[in-house]
Amino acid sequence: MFMDEYIPELFFATSDKRVSEQQKRLRDEGRIKKVAPRLYSSVPEDKWPEVVRRNWALVVDNLFPGALLSYRSAMEFAPSSEGIIYITSGTTRTLFYPGLTVSFLRGPAPLDDDGCFLSDLRTSSLPRACLENLRPLRNTNKKRVWPREQLELRLEDLLRTNGEAFINSLRDRAKEIAEDFGWPREFEKLNQILGALLGACNPPRGSFPSVKARADGQPFDSRCLERLTSLFTYLKTTPLKSFKETRKDYNHFRNKAFFESYFSNYIEGTTFDIEVAEHIVFDNNIPAERPQDAHDVLATFQIVSDRNEMTQVPGSVSELSALLVHRHGIIMDKRHDKSPGVFKKAVNRAGDTVFVPPEYVEGTLERGFLLYRSLDPGLQRGIFIKFLVSEVHPFIDGNGRISRIMMNAELSSSGLCTVIIPTVYREDYLLSLRALSRRMRPAPYLTMLSEAHRFSSHIDFSDYPTALQAITERNWFLEPDKGRIIYKKT
Repeated sequence: MFMDEYIPELFFATSDKRVSEQQKRLRDEGRIKKVAPRLYSSVPEDKWPEVVRRNWALVVDNLFPGALLSYRSAMEFAPSSEGIIYITSGTTRTLFYPGLTVSFLRGPAPLDDDGCFLSDLRTSSLPRACLENLRPLRNTNKKRVWPREQLELRLEDLLRTNGEAFINSLRDRAKEIAEDFGWPREFEKLNQILGALLGACNPPRGSFPSVKARADGQPFDSRCLERLTSLFTYLKTTPLKSFKETRKDYNHFRNKAFFESYFSNYIEGTTFDIEVAEHIVFDNNIPAERPQDAHDVLATFQIVSDRNEMTQVPGSVSELSALLVHRHGIIMDKRHDKSPGVFKKAVNRAGDTVFVPPEYVEGTLERGFLLYRSLDPGLQRGIFIKFLVSEVHPFIDGNGRISRIMMNAELSSSGLCTVIIPTVYREDYLLSLRALSRRMRPAPYLTMLSEAHRFSSHIDFSDYPTALQAITERNWFLEPDKGRIIYKKT
């Protein structure tokens, strides 16, 4: 059964005679020790808590076949912060293991639609688990259930990702379970939460802010706001070095705007050879085979080369929406299938990332703006508003370009150097955005944009051929797998 070079961390008593004899031999040899009744381990005793807690599902599955994972454990599929797993069974008792406590509560038997987890472990269905986490408990048992705000947040996530039909189905099944179990008060609480999420009734007292906002007709994406708040906090507590724009002549501004529009489109997949882009922007020579792509580059240039436009920053949430709609309308003017200048009407996604749903866009922008206005003008606000727009993704397409325009308008309005994200820097850019968006790590994002702000300030764009040579020598046009950006001032 066991190879000499490998012995499992945990063993469970078995009725299989051959396996039982092998386990006895290992015990006699001192290679495994008894942890608890029917549970053995091959690791040193000081490692038992870590190993048992990490393998909690195997422990429960093997020692308590047919057990029903319930209450907060059915939501988290992990031990609580205190190391407790909650089980519904025919008796009430508590068993202690190194690193793990298994708490049993007498309750209804598993239902047909309760799920299966591993071979013999069951888990409460979502409707049942919602009701369980709304059960009234004595103070000593309150840790068995989620705080209501946490349950509301999970339900809001489910509404956002699965839609109203899913929530209505959940409510219907929960009502049936509540009637079978005699849990009318639990269903009443759940029904009130779901009704508030659907905007059909007032939220319960003390509800999560996003639930209240939705009931008031101003829903916002609480997960997105959490990420925005993480960035806001990091910006408020992290010193930033900004670079003033000391080159004031028109040619520098215009030529830099060209490269900004070129690279901003290139990073989104609208790629042209630099010579073709020059003819599009400077000669208005639109390739017959790619008129829409050419217009994307030209329209981006028209915005970022307009000194007045690039000093316009929002003073209110309505101005924020107006600027976004105006700039998007210009860039997407030739792409009528992308609803230029209109906030999205359907959910959009990139890979496995689902962006803020349409009905949450304006409310989330409003909440984000409240954070934005509490930051210092210039680099702080620029970095924040760029992430706000890219994270909310308010339009069907063009969100990346709009987010970079909004950032550079913040920088320009404060007399700072604008940022260009060259092709060679694309992976740094995208990976740092993902780190913040998926893992709530703002540091890489801040470092990435601070570096881009710095190296973008190094180039004098006043003379076009000289500037083109300078950025070529610094590898700006290389694909990320072909080289790294070179830092040097001109």
